[in-house]
Amino acid sequence: MSTFSVDGLISGLNTTDVINKLLEVERAPVRKLEARKSEANLRLAAWRTLNTKLSNLEDRAAALARSLTYQAAKASSSDTRVLVASASPGAPSGTYTLTLNRLASAHQISTDTYADKDAQVFGTGTVTVTVNGQATDVTITSGQNSLAGIAAAVNAAGAGVYAAVVQVDGGWRLLLTSRTSGAAGAIAVDTGGLAGGTEILSFPNEVSPAQDAEVVLGTGAGAVTVRRPSNVVTDLLPGVTLALAGTGTVTVAVEQDVEAVKKAVRDFVAAYNDVVDSLSQYGRYDPESRQRGALQGDGTLQRIQAQLPDAVLRTEVAGQTLKRLSDLGVRVGRDGRLTLDESKLADALQGRFDEARRVLEASGAKVRDMADGLVKTGGPVWLAVDALNNRIRTYDQQIGRWEDRVERKRDQLVRMFTELEKSLGQLRSQGDWLAMQIRRLGGNNP
Repeated sequence: MSTFSVDGLISGLNTTDVINKLLEVERAPVRKLEARKSEANLRLAAWRTLNTKLSNLEDRAAALARSLTYQAAKASSSDTRVLVASASPGAPSGTYTLTLNRLASAHQISTDTYADKDAQVFGTGTVTVTVNGQATDVTITSGQNSLAGIAAAVNAAGAGVYAAVVQVDGGWRLLLTSRTSGAAGAIAVDTGGLAGGTEILSFPNEVSPAQDAEVVLGTGAGAVTVRRPSNVVTDLLPGVTLALAGTGTVTVAVEQDVEAVKKAVRDFVAAYNDVVDSLSQYGRYDPESRQRGALQGDGTLQRIQAQLPDAVLRTEVAGQTLKRLSDLGVRVGRDGRLTLDESKLADALQGRFDEARRVLEASGAKVRDMADGLVKTGGPVWLAVDALNNRIRTYDQQIGRWEDRVERKRDQLVRMFTELEKSLGQLRSQGDWLAMQIRRLGGNNP
């Protein structure tokens, strides 16, 4: 936008103000286009919000339709100080008695204690570290032949152990910890490849044994003893993970997780109501305040409002006692929102789980497909968003053309007023000259 000022020095006019007021009239179409664009942006934001909430409803409905939801299982331990149990979907129900005789541990060995971890008192050459049958030669050079230097060399060599210098009473020790848990991770160190030095490198101290966890399944004559290299056991009870924590006897109970199904229903109801609330907000009209929602009167919104309860109310499973969502405590209220009777749902899942499951799966699939049809590419919501994006782009183009026209008009007015000032300046000069001539002529009269 031009900022050139032609405020009249000759005419005395505030020409900048005059030009701006003339241009305000010229910009009237721009203001109308900007108002339309602002309204389109409000509608676009509303549809994008609805798209997000419908997508969330689709996800929650898909969870109801998914068979894995009804295979959820849970596991509990009678003493979590001994072990913690968790179950994956499909784990068969059952009760198991487990006795933990010992936990798995990684092998740890250490040197004796030395006063200075940086003193280069050991020989140089090669140290061979063997773990689980894999031997690794570690080269110790001059300048590395201290506890700290040897630890760094072992770690750099990837010798199947973690090496660390730890401070203990009286000084420092070099500690090796196997990277392999259980009996298979036993560490053997051969320091015969070192030569020189005033101290002999050795690892006479076993800090932690290389041992497998030992678990007994059952208590009778046929009890089974198993050993595992890790304290996280996933292959003893089908679908159950056991995190071993101590020794003792516990009871592990595995059962169907009905609470997971209840949560899926709650999540579905909440997502459904979230969509209904947004539809109501964007489609409302308040006659007292004359306030309109961003999508008030929109035909697509009205069709969605009609489709939602239809998908819930008209889904029915024939040939069983529980047929509809209402039989499970899920009902559509007068305001279009869903209500959930928790006790009725619990009774249905407790007494007729398979029937309840079929109703939930059918209803979830119906709402999932409906929501997907609305938000997918080419669907009504997608088309509404696409149309508004195109409309906003058109408004931007029209506004740009009008703004160019206004700027051209500004330049035209600036040139016109500039010429006016020049003309007035010339007329003033001519008037001054003429007055001077008249005065001269008057001065020559007798």
